[in-house]
Amino acid sequence: MSFDSISAANTGFTSSGNPHLSVFPKRALTIAAPDDTIVQSKVTVYVHSFNPENKGHKISFRFHKRNTTEELIEKTIESVAELKGTKLSEYELYETMGSLDGRTFKERRVDLGEYPIAIQSLWNTIVSLSENDPDPSIPQHRLVLRTKNSRPKQSVVNFVSAENCSTIDTFLAKFLAQSQNKEYQDLCMLPELTEQALLDNLRDRFVSKHIYTYIGPILVAVNPFSFFPIYNPKYARMFCGSKRSATMPPHIFAIADITYHNMLRVKESQCVVISGESGSGKTESTNFLLHHLTTLSQKGSTTGTSIEQTLLSAGPVLEAFGNAVTIQNNNSSRFGKFIKVNYRENGMISGANVEIYLLEKSRIISQAVGERNYHVFYYLLEGCTPEERANCHLLNIQDYHYLNQNDPFTCESINAKAEFNRLRHSMEAVGFTPATQHKIWSVLSGVLLLGNVRFIKRSGYHSDENAYIENEDTLGKITELLDLKDKQLLQALTMRRTMLRNETLITRYTIEEAINTRHAMAKCLYNALFHWIVLKMNQALLKKEATLGKKGFYIGILDIFGFEDIGGKLNSFEQLCINYANEHLQAYFNQHIFEFEQEEYLKENISWTNIEYTDNTECVHLFQAKPYGILRLIDEESNINNGTNLSMLEKLNTFLKNNDYYEIPHKKEDAFIVAHYAGKVKYQIEGFREKNKDLMRLYVVMVFKNSKSSFVRELVGDDPVAIYRWNLVKNAFRAMNGFRMMLKGPKRSESVDRLLPINAQDKAIIRRCSDSTLNQFLRGDLSMDIVPDFCDTSVFKTIVNKARKQSCKPRVERQLNLRSLQAVKEMYGRKPITNKPSSVSKQFDYSLSRLMKTLATATPFFIRCVKSNNEKIPDFFDDNIILRQLRYTGMLETVRIRRAGYSVRMEYETFVLQYRILLDKGNKSDKNDVIKFMRSMTSLDNGLIQFGVTKIFMRDAEKEYHLLRHKKNQQLSTIVKNYQELSIIINNC
Repeated sequence: MSFDSISAANTGFTSSGNPHLSVFPKRALTIAAPDDTIVQSKVTVYVHSFNPENKGHKISFRFHKRNTTEELIEKTIESVAELKGTKLSEYELYETMGSLDGRTFKERRVDLGEYPIAIQSLWNTIVSLSENDPDPSIPQHRLVLRTKNSRPKQSVVNFVSAENCSTIDTFLAKFLAQSQNKEYQDLCMLPELTEQALLDNLRDRFVSKHIYTYIGPILVAVNPFSFFPIYNPKYARMFCGSKRSATMPPHIFAIADITYHNMLRVKESQCVVISGESGSGKTESTNFLLHHLTTLSQKGSTTGTSIEQTLLSAGPVLEAFGNAVTIQNNNSSRFGKFIKVNYRENGMISGANVEIYLLEKSRIISQAVGERNYHVFYYLLEGCTPEERANCHLLNIQDYHYLNQNDPFTCESINAKAEFNRLRHSMEAVGFTPATQHKIWSVLSGVLLLGNVRFIKRSGYHSDENAYIENEDTLGKITELLDLKDKQLLQALTMRRTMLRNETLITRYTIEEAINTRHAMAKCLYNALFHWIVLKMNQALLKKEATLGKKGFYIGILDIFGFEDIGGKLNSFEQLCINYANEHLQAYFNQHIFEFEQEEYLKENISWTNIEYTDNTECVHLFQAKPYGILRLIDEESNINNGTNLSMLEKLNTFLKNNDYYEIPHKKEDAFIVAHYAGKVKYQIEGFREKNKDLMRLYVVMVFKNSKSSFVRELVGDDPVAIYRWNLVKNAFRAMNGFRMMLKGPKRSESVDRLLPINAQDKAIIRRCSDSTLNQFLRGDLSMDIVPDFCDTSVFKTIVNKARKQSCKPRVERQLNLRSLQAVKEMYGRKPITNKPSSVSKQFDYSLSRLMKTLATATPFFIRCVKSNNEKIPDFFDDNIILRQLRYTGMLETVRIRRAGYSVRMEYETFVLQYRILLDKGNKSDKNDVIKFMRSMTSLDNGLIQFGVTKIFMRDAEKEYHLLRHKKNQQLSTIVKNYQELSIIINNC
């Protein structure tokens, strides 16, 4: 019987090989095997017992995953002086779980034939522990060698004892013994199909701690706002094999397993679309899916591959930088992501990449009451070392304007210090070195300190509205962190530069304008950092690809921001984009569950009564119609120089007032209403134009581009492809110079072209990288001291003209080549750019269109996440909240079509191929022969079968398949029996 961890399975780490998990004294004897250690792992044994004060009773070995417990005991006896001369039969190895002070909570005896490394791999130890600061509240797993009949007298729960069942075992027993009469695991099996029946069944299951329910192949997941121990390795092992998963109770692991094996069986890419309101548990569902997909890919490996560990470690990093506490959710994703896990044909993971959508930048500078900024700020300030605090000029949380606008400063459910340790380890696993992490902390500190820059008017000048910086000492800290110059940053924050024909006009900002510029700089810097982190993670994931050029498939997991309505006075541009994305996903769901399904029935000319459902296609059309859709009108008004938010609202009202999905509020206010599939939402027009344009003045960006820090310059680079190309060129130069020095080749002054031939295109790239001082200036390779003065008209005019002339329209999508420059461009999410800067809505709409095209090429599976209550109360089922979600997602209609529909549809040719042994004409049978055979099976209910033009449709898949397989096996047995009888006759002749 295997050992279960009581910690969450979504930590993403194993204890094997992690030096930070060694929380005991370092006085252990380590014996390294003389042979290949690459395939070996460290295993530690405590002799007699664990005692936090002992200094000589712990011993470690390097062991292969196929070495047994018996071999481990023998090795321990040979290595410990006091045990030499004793026999193996005198000892037993126990697997224990206990506290740091030596108390044992539960244990079990390990059989001699078990594998210790495999046991250790199942210990999902929390990686946030550090060696110097362990958390005594987290149980520790150990292997203890004892003499027989010497078990401790203290009260210990034995794992195999049915009388003293642990919480995990209790959950497992309840999970496997779910009621089939009072609670229905599949809503399609309900005897009465009404809204109340659906609600009652979900409530009964929720009360019984069963949060998952099926609607045919669709999984409904109700968020309990508490952790259930149903994700540990024991559960994972039960869902390994699609046939086995089909017979198990509903679970998210089953969806991962069926998706994975369906990909291998049909040789096509798959996708899992996770949808639901904010706070319904989409991010956690994504984490569980990823964990089980990596488990399935490992094929019995105990440690997993580096690509799998990198993929799992990427999750905590993205959550730290992209998630925040909101009113509805303590870990709300403030961006959307689509994770593509690439597989080889043998089912092994070959790489992955993450595409992100619409980071909520406005959260950097302000948050609603009861909400917080991004997690990483609080993690850093609570978890940093004293040295980091001093070097990065870090203050307390309440000392930052961007963090102290609203209470609370802390969130009880989040241990910021432990999360920061977890973030460190995750970032290191992804590929961010401690030195790079320090640079990231410096940028985060710079962002927070920008919010602390205060502006004042000059005293004594009442008519002077110009802004001046009050606390220049804070400005000095920012310039130190980002390697900028005080004068240049000061000018960028307080002065406007307007280009005229032959000169530059410099004027001072008002205080309001200066504050807006400060906010814009902070948002620009954080957004650039977030995208850079994603880019680097993708490079790390793609570098692991080892089978380039070979055919493979992918499983995509879509975790996009949930539908939001945070109040009629608070909904803004961000909520409009978020809800537009959710309209797209609802339309996609309707297409696959209702539209495509019913179209096929009509096309195949079978008897079918259409099921009505709420079609939201017209609402999607309201957003993207040309030329008078919401997004088009917003863009048009954003591009008008003298446009305002009010003129934008007037234009929306003028052109859309007659649309059924658009409403003008009865009470006069600067807002409009959209009738979404999830209900009517009122949007305040204030800030729409500014948020959509999201422009950063060029000379402000130039301040960052001229930082002495190459890291900061890279963050704000215009084009990640150009950065990638330039890094390649620099690395090539370094490699060639190293090669030349090693061979004592030509002097450094000689041409590089003589060392290594390069093609014309590469020469052109190198030439473009060095043909002018201006290009060097734009790349940030030259400091302000080398280039003309910051206010030089000719330089500034050239920059502006170059930016205006840039044109980069969307190119035709190509097959992703993981080693190409195109791969970097694709995974960064390049947006279409016209001769004017692309707006946020246009970029988002383009990214969303690409996403929908990608989803259209894959076989979809759906997970519908449901929020149990709005107050985030653990284990509380709010009937009204649940019923509202069931209604607007069309849950009742979904159950109806899955119940009345035909889950199996098989072409007649395929049926002949699989069951030709049952047909009189064998493989020469045609459609009529198949129909005749099926109708002759009197044991089948013909009401559950229909014969289409090209396919046979079966409703009760399990029943029909069982009968067909039974008849097939009977026929095969008869043939074998006849063959045996014939053989006996021939032998007797």
